[in-house]
Amino acid sequence: MNRRAVLALCLLCAPPAWGRDNLERFKRETREHLKALIRIDTSNPPGNELEAARYLKGVLDKEKIPSVIRVSTGTRASLIARLKGTGAKPPLILMCHTDVVPADPKEWATPPFEPVEKDGYLYGRGSADIKCMCAVELALLTHLARAKTRLERDLIFFAEADEESGGTDRHIEWLLKNHGSDLEAAYAINEGGNTIWSDGRVSEIRVQAAEKEYLDLTLTVRGQAGHSSVPRADNPISILAKAVDRLSEHRTKADLQPVTRGFFETQAELSQGELRAALRGVLEAEPAELDAASRRLERAQPEFSAMLRDTLSPTILQAGYKSNVIPAEAKAVFNARLLPGRDPRAFIADLALAVANPAVEIRFDPSARPPVAAMPVDTPLFDAVEAAGRESAPSARVMPFMAAWSTDSQELRARGVLVYGLDPPLSPEDGERVHGKDERISLAALDWYAGFLRSVVIKIAAGKKR
Repeated sequence: MNRRAVLALCLLCAPPAWGRDNLERFKRETREHLKALIRIDTSNPPGNELEAARYLKGVLDKEKIPSVIRVSTGTRASLIARLKGTGAKPPLILMCHTDVVPADPKEWATPPFEPVEKDGYLYGRGSADIKCMCAVELALLTHLARAKTRLERDLIFFAEADEESGGTDRHIEWLLKNHGSDLEAAYAINEGGNTIWSDGRVSEIRVQAAEKEYLDLTLTVRGQAGHSSVPRADNPISILAKAVDRLSEHRTKADLQPVTRGFFETQAELSQGELRAALRGVLEAEPAELDAASRRLERAQPEFSAMLRDTLSPTILQAGYKSNVIPAEAKAVFNARLLPGRDPRAFIADLALAVANPAVEIRFDPSARPPVAAMPVDTPLFDAVEAAGRESAPSARVMPFMAAWSTDSQELRARGVLVYGLDPPLSPEDGERVHGKDERISLAALDWYAGFLRSVVIKIAAGKKR
């Protein structure tokens, strides 16, 4: 085939062009939607996501894109919209959540629920986690509809409620039980990855292909209440304190899973000094040496080390009601994050051995679904992400990634949907502000993310030009 024929074929197969004006409008509307969503206080608890869903639906109604608001209780509500394709391929879900963690205005330099542009940043609760993703996906859906882009897949826009609560008995469980057919798809894109923004550009695109399982557990010790003037060996507080100390120091056995191995191999190439040596030590360790190697990595980079084992942290202590009374009961709550596929019952059994005291009762609420394994990365969607990354950030590395945190992607993965996490770019400083004070996102990073996500969707969902 000669060069002219190849060029003609490439033009024939290329996705529809938007032009500079349409791209600029897309990015401008993304910013406008994000500002509007920040103004809606969806702090969870209580959430009030219904107001955010109504805003999204109002925008979609104007573009004649069908959508429905699913309300479980009160104002707990998700929006699900569908931009129809030809049906030649199964749907793609564009997912985000509209609730945010609470914000104390006294701790912020700007009002948390008033979007403020300053020095190239947009400040406001949800600007980075994760209303920015909702804004990009909303703008993308409306622009694809206006451009009459030929899609081989339906695009399902899923703006969910109640993601920040964690634990069991959540809105998504109700939604999938009662309206699961709304979310039947082959692929989904959600939050949960880690895109690194450094010196005004993207340096790494960490695609979340696996994540840890969220688990809350409660330690309870019961004894005989009595006067504090007579010390008791069965004092629940004393027994519980020893158990909390033991579990705080406890380390479960390290396990280098395939997704984490691939991530560490890339990070070892990008890193230097102590971190590079610690990563190489983990990668080269024999099974009997892995625990020691993981401890060296913990000293160099705790976030990376957390990918190698189940982790737990004490978060709540409850005991006593009067200073001169030994209480009859003491409780501690731990939050655990388990490696993909880990059986929580085996984990609890391991903790009981570490506590080594039958007076300490360990209880947890098991998930209604089985543990979820890591997602494969030899897929058309991952190929689309890599291709979009090469175009949008040529010098950046695209790599699979296991998150030490948890998202609602697991609920869809358990139903057979392949879900990747693709987060907006944040610098390390901006990442530390997520769930904290003065949350913000770089406007340049937001614009990049809008273009990048559009490119991924076009590559995986758009049909060839006729």
